[in-house]
Amino acid sequence: MTDTTVIIALVIILICHLTAISIGYKTKKTALSIAYVNAVFVIGMLIFWVVDTVNIKTHHFETREWFVLGFEVCVLLCAISSIAKFYNKTFVNVINYIGFWLHVLALVGMLVFMCGFKLERLY
Repeated sequence: MTDTTVIIALVIILICHLTAISIGYKTKKTALSIAYVNAVFVIGMLIFWVVDTVNIKTHHFETREWFVLGFEVCVLLCAISSIAKFYNKTFVNVINYIGFWLHVLALVGMLVFMCGFKLERLY
């Protein structure tokens, strides 16, 4: 996998996030559209993490990894509960919005990193 492929994937994911927020704003259902994007993004990230972890022979969990996985599971649970008609709960909305904007910031950060540094090979 080359860095150009990763940059294209990051741009597509970022466009999906920004499209979801604009469609949600236009239809007055921002919390619901953010919940769907969060659920898809977290499920995809967890699948990637599981596949990547299985390929490592000895894996040592770090504190950062536990923190990120715990936060992503929390975002997934809030997204699922928001999709299941609990989108009017303040706590669920706050976690969904925080998760959404942290994902957007992470995507922008990864995009800046990938554009700023030339990598020969990612794996």
